[in-house]
Amino acid sequence: MSIRTSLSALLFILLITSCKVYHKATTENEQLAILATSDINADPDFETMIAPYKTQLDAKMNEVIGQSEKELVKALPESTLGNWTSDAILEQCNKIYPDNPLDFAFVNYGGIRIPSIPEGDITVGKVFELMPFDNMMVVLEIKGDIVQQLFENVAGRGGWPMSSGIRCTITEDGKLKDLSIGGEPLDVNKTYRLGMSDYIANGGDQCDFFKGIDQIETGVLFRDAFIRQIKEMNAAGKKVDANIEGRMTIQ
Repeated sequence: MSIRTSLSALLFILLITSCKVYHKATTENEQLAILATSDINADPDFETMIAPYKTQLDAKMNEVIGQSEKELVKALPESTLGNWTSDAILEQCNKIYPDNPLDFAFVNYGGIRIPSIPEGDITVGKVFELMPFDNMMVVLEIKGDIVQQLFENVAGRGGWPMSSGIRCTITEDGKLKDLSIGGEPLDVNKTYRLGMSDYIANGGDQCDFFKGIDQIETGVLFRDAFIRQIKEMNAAGKKVDANIEGRMTIQ
């Protein structure tokens, strides 16, 4: 059973056995969430029937795949959790396309669905909490003028998680002030390679300027990219960690 299938089955089990009536609701990222509204009586026979499957799924979600050096927190304009997630996408994309590396990668702020990853063990379930949606990791090749539109959008949001190599200054009223990529000022005539989710590449979160641009597929879910990154770091004896570096600043 795949992790994606396991999660779907687990959600179904929890829906049936948690003694509540549930309804679907649209979230910020146009995905479906489950909201509890009222109580109903549990069915003991059904609970007994699905117990072995729930145990198996719980074991998968509770599998420890790595450790965090410290608590990684989500915040604006820059954060440790944002820096780690965007760097992970950069590294995983570059492993898929090593001969044509990215200029940078980013994660939309609303796509990170938990406020922090605690210090200590990281489980598969925690990564599902971090990124519960089946967004795919994709690469776009775009001109600098579109990159500028991206950062103007980001400036108006107070910042987004950006990978290392980005230095962006935004004004207190949400305007783009300065931007450099890889130590060089933005060149509106240059073509850049960016890693992002297909949700954003398809124009989500007010990124309409990406619509119609050909996507280079990686075949990897954002969530699975994070799981790979954590497992690879763990195998190398490394802990998940990130620091504030001045990637996004407000002046």
